[in-house]
This record gives sequence, C-alpha cells and structure tokens, in this order.
Amino acid sequence: MKLLRLLGISLIITICGCVSEYQYSKAVAKARAYTIEKMPELSEKARHCVRFTPPRMLTSLLISEAARPKQESKKDFIQTCMVWPLADQEGMYIVVAGVSERRLDDWNPTRVLIKKFDELPKEAKTDDRNNQ
Repeated sequence: MKLLRLLGISLIITICGCVSEYQYSKAVAKARAYTIEKMPELSEKARHCVRFTPPRMLTSLLISEAARPKQESKKDFIQTCMVWPLADQEGMYIVVAGVSERRLDDWNPTRVLIKKFDELPKEAKTDDRNNQ
C-alpha cells in the first residue's frame, strides 16, 4: 500500500514537472518567433543565436497573490524577459519582455529591444532545459 502511494506521488511530481517544462518551452518559442518577426534587421549570426541558444531569464514581481509577503505563489503576476546576447556587439543584448503568471502558461511577448548591459543582473539565470 505504501509502495502504491509512493508511486502515485512520484507520478504526480513527474507530470507537474513536464507541464512546467512545456510552458517554459512554449514561452521561449513565442519569444524567438516574436524576435525574428519584429527585428528583420538582425544579422544571420544574431538570428542563429536567438534560434539555438537558451535564453537567460530576468523576472520582476509586479503583483503578489501570496498570503505572506516573502512567499511565492504560482498566481503571482510577473514580468519575464528572455535575454540573448547580440552576437555582433559585445555588451549588447536582445531583450524580449512579456507579462504572465509565474507558471509562464499565458506568457506572451509585448516588446523586443536591444539593450546594453555592462553586466547582466545577478537574478538573470540561464536555464539549461532543451528548448528548441
């Protein structure tokens, strides 16, 4: 009986992980398509970087749905930026901004721009998930 319960719990955890992976991949695909469509002037080297390099993510909390101040909720409303280095210019980055809940299931790009960073903020993280 305990073994059956343990298998059920591990199955639920696996399914939840796959859903979040799917939502992340979907958001990255939207950011890539939006960048290619809205920035036709990008060089082929920069387009290749956007298509095949995992982005770094910058997030900023806009509205918290958590009951406690420092607690995270999956319904928090956040701004998420997908960031790729601009292959042709050092220190310059392609930034695709969008707003959604923390789960990224309804993330849509709203703006793309090229921004100079001397150093990316520390909260920027590279996600090594396969997102092609």
